[in-house]
Amino acid sequence: MDILAVLAAVLGAPALLAGLWYWITRQNGRGIRRTAAGGMLGIADEIFRPETHHAHQILKIQYELPAPAPAPKPKR
Repeated sequence: MDILAVLAAVLGAPALLAGLWYWITRQNGRGIRRTAAGGMLGIADEIFRPETHHAHQILKIQYELPAPAPAPKPKR
């Protein structure tokens, strides 16, 4: 009985993650992909590829920054 519980846990965890990933990344009725899966992959990037995670943080900050104000016109 113990081996069945261990086997269910070992096989169930990846199956649960795969099902969750599929549910999050599926397309909605208008054909637009959901983007919440990027959050799940961002955790893996932070642990295994810190350079990629840092680059994503920089891009996010640059995207959120407001556009610079226009330069004043010279007076004549």
